[in-house]
Amino acid sequence: MTNNLIMKSLPMVASVLGQKYGVKIEIGGTGAYTDGNTIHLPALPLDCDETLIGLARGYADHESAHIRETRFDWLVLANLTPLEKYVWNTFEDWRVEHRLARLFPGCRQNFNWLIQHLFGKETEQTTDPAMAILNWLLLSVRAWDVSSLGDQRDRVGNLVEVHYPGLIARLNWILQKVHAYCDSTQECILYAREVAAILNNMAKAKMDNNGPKKLGIKPERTIKNDAPDELPSSCHIRDLKWLVNASEDDLPLDMGEALADRLRKETPEDLNDSLRVAQLGSKTTKPIQPEDATATKRASTALRTQLQGLLQASVLTRSKVGRHGRLDARQLHRLSVADSRVFKRDGQKAGINTAVHILLDCSGSMRRRIKLTTQACHAVATALDSIDGINVGVTAFPAGTPTDGGNDNPTGATVCPILAHGERMHTDFAVQATGCTPLGESLWWVLQKIHSLSESRKIVLILTDGDPDSFNVAFEAIEDGRRFGVEIYGLGIMSEAITKLLPHHSRTINDLFELAPAMFDMLRGALVE
Repeated sequence: MTNNLIMKSLPMVASVLGQKYGVKIEIGGTGAYTDGNTIHLPALPLDCDETLIGLARGYADHESAHIRETRFDWLVLANLTPLEKYVWNTFEDWRVEHRLARLFPGCRQNFNWLIQHLFGKETEQTTDPAMAILNWLLLSVRAWDVSSLGDQRDRVGNLVEVHYPGLIARLNWILQKVHAYCDSTQECILYAREVAAILNNMAKAKMDNNGPKKLGIKPERTIKNDAPDELPSSCHIRDLKWLVNASEDDLPLDMGEALADRLRKETPEDLNDSLRVAQLGSKTTKPIQPEDATATKRASTALRTQLQGLLQASVLTRSKVGRHGRLDARQLHRLSVADSRVFKRDGQKAGINTAVHILLDCSGSMRRRIKLTTQACHAVATALDSIDGINVGVTAFPAGTPTDGGNDNPTGATVCPILAHGERMHTDFAVQATGCTPLGESLWWVLQKIHSLSESRKIVLILTDGDPDSFNVAFEAIEDGRRFGVEIYGLGIMSEAITKLLPHHSRTINDLFELAPAMFDMLRGALVE
């Protein structure tokens, strides 16, 4: 898969970034947050545009940087005030992003795009000088990487300088130290406390009605002032004392919170028609009953025999005449005309190199069909696993509670691997049929797993008996897979519902005896193509 294709699919972006950064990224539910180990993205529209994917990718980059680099235990021990914590977060965001960009240079461009997108747009300038201080700090730090923010930073700085002469110079001295020396969470905490101390001292000085003169503060340079000398009396202006004692709810959102808020607002009202990826759940599996094993083995043997004969014929080709190999007496006449091509060798095409993942529907509607379904699943998996060059995996869905796949799962959809790729074949395929049919969400989970396998060809086979919970979600997942070159087929179990999603790549069986011919008919083109 090309990076261009991956970046247009949020599930693939989440998978690639999660593997690269060593974190877990989930998509589903209504919230954007991290618990220190897992990054949760909310359910998003099925037709995510590049900007929305960029915001989601930026959030994953940003939170991954914190998970990898921030010492949250130090932050807890520091017991910062809300103002100190806000300033610390401004410094720490910049620090951890730089640390991540050193390891993965490609994300630097992502961060710069994100900073420009979030802070580079001209917005109505605040008339609150106290809040302008925080805005100036943020723009100053972010302008270190995105220089286009410099003009905006200076305009906000002019407003601050009008009301707090000399403050910009004192804060700039701390920012210089942050830029040059800040290399840990602890150092960000210390510099944030220095900033808060300066603001606190200035607030106390103003309470004594001495203003900046008591501190002996003199502007070191003249700053062009585009702000009015006096603000309209209708404006409610909060002073430094308020800022120093502000609560978290009074302060602006930090970068991570702002991103999370933007993503939450994009969550569709109807989650059933949103982009969600199933998460791991648990499901009890048991060996196929001995009385059923005989029929399963018979079906598997029939399919394996047909496929092996087909594959053998596709790999071997007609013998070729050349200048190397075994002497062919029938070609000796060529020597009379100085043609040395009198040797024979067998031609051979490249062997098969394919990963096949079977997605097993064990939803509640399967109760009357689950025996046939698990037998068919095991027979197909066993037949394919016995062929050199085919890497088989099997996943059942849903897993968890009968109603939603797991109450603690933000997506409401779960899967349970039965056979991992590379694992030795076994007989524990018997599962209970219960729950809904989150086909699309489960297929996206499989696509995340199968795309990183080394096999050159990738096939997903869906075994199901009915319609998915959301046709649109399932359809989008199938289209996503096809864009990545994953071939998707369906086997209907006593139902032709799958033909709505895969009209040209599906078959239906009503009995185990129909399995071998149906599967052979469907897969022969796929395996030898």
